[in-house]
Amino acid sequence: MRKKILFSTVSWFLAITAIAFAGGNNVTPYGDYCKDCGTYGTCSNIMSPEKATVAIKKYYREKGYRVGNLRHKGRFIEADIYKNKRQVDKVLFDRKTGRIRSIN
Repeated sequence: MRKKILFSTVSWFLAITAIAFAGGNNVTPYGDYCKDCGTYGTCSNIMSPEKATVAIKKYYREKGYRVGNLRHKGRFIEADIYKNKRQVDKVLFDRKTGRIRSIN
């Protein structure tokens, strides 16, 4: 009986720990917005790809990260986010709204 309780407790703890740390590497797991765009999630005009690239790099540089592998897809930009040499997130930047969200 004690072994069943111990096993159940350990299994439960491991499951909760795995859930808690799943996706824990994402830098912006719930999204954010670019302060260069304007107020929360609203740009007066769609940002140019060049201005958006500068804004993304500035946003993550201020947080201590590096942006690499930018891919322009219409009004969106996909970017890989690195801490030192390790990729920690992949984000999607919306040039129309200024929203940033993790897609990793």
